Amino acid sequence: MRILLTGAAGAVGRLLVPLLQEHYELRLADLQPLAGALQGDLADPDFARQAVSGVDAVVHLAGLVASQVTFEDTLNPNYRAVLALLDACCRKNVRRFIFAGSHHIQGLHPSQSSCAESDPLAPDGFYALSKAFGEAACAMYAHRFQIRTLVIRIGNAGAQVVDGRRERLWVSARDLTQLIGIGLRSEDLRYEIVYGVSNCENGLFPNENAKRLGYRPLDWAHENRAPDFRPLSTLGPEDGPALVGGRFAADPLPDPFARRR
Repeated sequence: MRILLTGAAGAVGRLLVPLLQEHYELRLADLQPLAGALQGDLADPDFARQAVSGVDAVVHLAGLVASQVTFEDTLNPNYRAVLALLDACCRKNVRRFIFAGSHHIQGLHPSQSSCAESDPLAPDGFYALSKAFGEAACAMYAHRFQIRTLVIRIGNAGAQVVDGRRERLWVSARDLTQLIGIGLRSEDLRYEIVYGVSNCENGLFPNENAKRLGYRPLDWAHENRAPDFRPLSTLGPEDGPALVGGRFAADPLPDPFARRR
């Protein structure tokens, strides 16, 4: 199976490439230069069509991620790019699509309770708002054009767990690779939302949809703490421990129409 992996030069992409290469033939793409990868802007429909031509599936990791981005900042990387890719999949007959969503789509919910896939959205900023659009765009194309689609709302995909908040929603590269594999292979898949989390004590997401699809995480968050790990009890208000989105939820919302990039 030949897979287009977007955002291959990003932090998550670099963790996943070695694992995905063990199972799939990868075509890498990124806005930034990367050896052996296509370089270009996926918001350009022509580049998006070039990128998907001849592949069997798309794993879309690319996007602008930050707490202080404005709506204007996100238009090309997080809105136009996903639409261009989905449209390209229709034109090039690509029938599998994995979308890297985010737990920040639930970011303004209190962290005292867990969040299910069907709970009301509570985006914690303009990055999270763009992920809500991405999920809706994926749903439209999945139902209109029968593109089998898996949305993975990624928790924290760092190489190690840095603090007690992220320990409740961390995902290892190995477990994220397993979820991607479910999206690429499952015959029962039409359009599904799952959470990208490993085994997390006192976890924020029960992840019942993923379990139903066969997901069995292998790694535990508490076994992968960074040397400078900060316990939950030591986090201050600026870290946002009371809300699912953490710092993204605690930071002030920027002027939506300012340009910061």
